[in-house]
Amino acid sequence: MNRLHPDTLEGLHAAVQLPAYDRSSVRPGILHLGLGAFHRAHQAVFTEQAMAASGGDWGIIGVCMRSDRVAQQLKPQGNLYSVMSEAADGYALRVIGAISDVLVAPQELDRVVEAIASPAISIVTLTVTEKAYCLAADGKSLDRSDPVVSADLAEPSQPSSTVGMLALGLKRRLEDGGAPLTLISCDNLSANGAKLESILQDYLQSVFPEVLSWFKKSLAFPSSMVDRIVPAMTGEKKQQQSDRLGLLDEGAVSTEPFMQWIIEDNFAADRPDWDSAGVLVVADILPYETIKLRLLNATHSAIAYVGLLAGLETVDQVMADIGLRKFIEGLMAEDLMPALEVPANFELEDYRDALLVRFSNPCLGHRCQQIAMDGSEKIRQRWLPTLQDNSHPEKLLKALSAWCHFILCTDIPIEDPRGRQLRELRTGAEAIDKRLDAVLACLRIVPDTLADYFGVHKQIMQNLDILEEQGVRQLLN
Repeated sequence: MNRLHPDTLEGLHAAVQLPAYDRSSVRPGILHLGLGAFHRAHQAVFTEQAMAASGGDWGIIGVCMRSDRVAQQLKPQGNLYSVMSEAADGYALRVIGAISDVLVAPQELDRVVEAIASPAISIVTLTVTEKAYCLAADGKSLDRSDPVVSADLAEPSQPSSTVGMLALGLKRRLEDGGAPLTLISCDNLSANGAKLESILQDYLQSVFPEVLSWFKKSLAFPSSMVDRIVPAMTGEKKQQQSDRLGLLDEGAVSTEPFMQWIIEDNFAADRPDWDSAGVLVVADILPYETIKLRLLNATHSAIAYVGLLAGLETVDQVMADIGLRKFIEGLMAEDLMPALEVPANFELEDYRDALLVRFSNPCLGHRCQQIAMDGSEKIRQRWLPTLQDNSHPEKLLKALSAWCHFILCTDIPIEDPRGRQLRELRTGAEAIDKRLDAVLACLRIVPDTLADYFGVHKQIMQNLDILEEQGVRQLLN
């Protein structure tokens, strides 16, 4: 089978949608940090549709922040790749041409910095995961104890952190004329724009304070909320997609039909016609991002941990299990939804019902283990605010107990920024109640952050006994 490439497009099956613009004439206008599958299935697709509708020089320079794996997938294909959106009733397949170049940050730092500095780049977007923001315990300042941040502060001309690369690029941009720039975080952090602005200011104050005056006048940091389920690609799924495409696609991305992007109306310069592609630009994003984090993402995490303890591999398998689905529906209705403030004209029950359909999609194969990654970062964003708002949410405490049991009492691999600490707690000699204190502290669940901490601790200990003796189904019954 021939490989996907601009020169082999005649080999595509007739139903495949192609870029509806002259790709050869488009120049880059966006730099994206974190060129994973989610960006390629989400922001790149919205930009593709915006250029198809209204044109413009909005090609994307994608930056691989660590591995060169995605660069090896896309570069031999002229940076083309396909996106398949699939549900039980069918699929749609399209080739995306929005990515104009791919850089690998550890190998091409100078080119990344040059791109940030370039006046042709009006927007920088980020999908670097929550942990890459290196937030301190207060949730807004820079964690200077982080070894990567510490190394960058000591040698800011050779950064390896996201904040360090951005800071060096902004310094160069100011030196090159200081064109205005919009930086959009697309990671699952509440008030992600404000957090990005805060850590950058903190870092710049230490290394390039001369940049701060221009920074405050010429840069914008709109918060944004993103939503699309994008499972990790398997070899079997890639082969199926290539067969449907008619060409081998090493960069293939599979996803669901639904996608959503909401951005705060705060731009420093021009932007693509994202509105025509369905992006919502709003004055106040907080209610929308809160609903997404504390309903969709919170439920997703609960599905992952109870699913793993039940021996189930994927989200749809959890939703097909009558007992587990009943627990998930109850968690949403009884604990998560009552704690939300809902914008006018937003139908929360309809949103909940749509989530249940999406979670049940049998075509995605979204692995519980993938969602379970980085739990110590995700849970503090997704569950802690609801715990603080509700003195004793029974079902959410059961989900939290499932995570604690997963950490302390199983041999399921832990993939987490605090992995070493959590693995040491798993095998530690201290009594389990002391180890539970330490595990909860990783989520910032301590007496100072949770009024009913000791009552919560007691309930989790009781739940851990049930999990150990009778299993997760008995706890959730």
